[in-house]
Amino acid sequence: MRGLRHSIIVKMIAVIGILLIVVCTLFVFRQNNQQERLLMQSFEQRLEVIMNLEVREIVSSITNASFSFNSNKNSDNLASNPNFRLMKGKLDVIANDDILNAFIMMPRSEGAKEIKVIQGSSNFDAQGFKPGSMLPLQPQMEAAYAKMLKNGIALSEEFQVDDQILVTALAPIKDNQGKMVGVFGMDYDYTIIKKQLNQMTMETIAISIAIELVGILALIWYIRFQLKPLIRMKALAAQAADGDMTVRLQVSGKSEISQVAQAFNLMIGKLNSLLIDVKSASDGVSRATKELGTAAEETALSASDVSASMQQVASGVQVQLQSTEQTKQAMAEIAVGVQALSETSSFVFDKMNASSTQADEGREVITRTVEQMVAIQQASEETNASLAGLTKEVSEISDAVKFIQGVVKQTELLALNASIEAARAGEHGKGFQVVAHEVRKLAEHSKSSLDHIMQLITNIHSRREATEQAASEQQLAVTQGLKVVQDADEAFVSISHAVHEISEQVKDANIIAMEMSAACEEVTASLDELTHIAVQSHDFSEQVSAATEEQTAMTEQMKASVDQLQNLSTQLERQLTHFKM
Repeated sequence: MRGLRHSIIVKMIAVIGILLIVVCTLFVFRQNNQQERLLMQSFEQRLEVIMNLEVREIVSSITNASFSFNSNKNSDNLASNPNFRLMKGKLDVIANDDILNAFIMMPRSEGAKEIKVIQGSSNFDAQGFKPGSMLPLQPQMEAAYAKMLKNGIALSEEFQVDDQILVTALAPIKDNQGKMVGVFGMDYDYTIIKKQLNQMTMETIAISIAIELVGILALIWYIRFQLKPLIRMKALAAQAADGDMTVRLQVSGKSEISQVAQAFNLMIGKLNSLLIDVKSASDGVSRATKELGTAAEETALSASDVSASMQQVASGVQVQLQSTEQTKQAMAEIAVGVQALSETSSFVFDKMNASSTQADEGREVITRTVEQMVAIQQASEETNASLAGLTKEVSEISDAVKFIQGVVKQTELLALNASIEAARAGEHGKGFQVVAHEVRKLAEHSKSSLDHIMQLITNIHSRREATEQAASEQQLAVTQGLKVVQDADEAFVSISHAVHEISEQVKDANIIAMEMSAACEEVTASLDELTHIAVQSHDFSEQVSAATEEQTAMTEQMKASVDQLQNLSTQLERQLTHFKM
């Protein structure tokens, strides 16, 4: 975070600093030029003042000196001329400080490269330019002379004579009739001017540097103040990437940075809401899977009870078959004993009592079988009710999974929007892009898990339909077996009555031997039918047992699917624990 802040501040200060340096440099050059122009204007003003105050007083002397100069060829005599002495005194007064030379010249002849000196100051005279001598015109002075003829007062460009840098100011000297009788000139020491300009430039540079330093310090403070929201946003984005969805930025103002902060808060808020919805849906799926697992366990227990009951029914049917076989054997013995009924009536009476006892026992077996078949029918109805509840819970799970799929689609859409906003944010949106990428991965993983869950729910629906069909067939078989067992019970009742009548009439066995033989034949036929019913009951019980085992296997598969769904829900909850909402 500190590296980011320093990088941005250094870059911005470098750019603004360069701009300030350029601006200050231009300002220094402009000030330098302006100061130089002001100095030149001051020279012109001084020249104009000197012309009005000093030179105007000696115009007549200049005119007389010029006439004397033309009439007298001897320059030595000119030095004692009052007019020349007056001019020299004035010029010596003018030539002081930064004015090195003051001189008066004759007007230049057209095309001449030199100009005749009338009089000069002492310094000018020491340089060899005495009255009547010719002064060669420098190119700068020649240009200034032409400018003087046009504007009245002119300054030359700087030029060098020996070790000195000079600027010459020229002004025309006119008489009362406006005729130019001479040219007044002054040589300024441009070295002094340069020193003054350099001093002014240094002062300007110092002021510029001070302004630049103040501007940079103010810029550093302003940049640090403006970058605080971005630096805070980077830290909060890192916290959000670690799973903390409660972070928010304090937003104030309507600047672009404030708008970015508002967009950041809006994105974090929507992600928080989305994760809350996903967590709620995950909790619903977890509760539904637990309830489904409980229902599957109860179904498995019911199937186990049904299987155990059917095993008992099969055992009872086997006992019934054995009893029927024994009864058939007993009836065979009765048929044989009918031939010797008169001799063995007492023995037959005992056997009939025994047969009556066996018939009562057979009826008790049938009664227990009926009770077991009723229990099987009740268990089958409970199985159907459990399957109906299971169907409803599976439908609720399917609705919850569809809702989660909608949430996952919304998550993918929000992740895509976050990626787009992050791409628009550029360098500052890289943290947002990481968050959006992680959310998209979570949504894709959730979508894959939900597709697998939907496949499991589809399998559960298919197996539930098969289970319902098997349960319906089981209930039909139980109903038919119950009817057969009830018929067997009625048959045993008939046998019991018949045996009782035989035992009461055994004393008259000889009389009713033929009737007894017919009755034995009827009992044998009934026993055959009872055997056939018992065989059918045994087959039905085996079918019900097989259907129950298949239901148990399907219940185990459903329980395994529920466990897998619960594991997926637990994994989703574990992933959601990384987020603080």
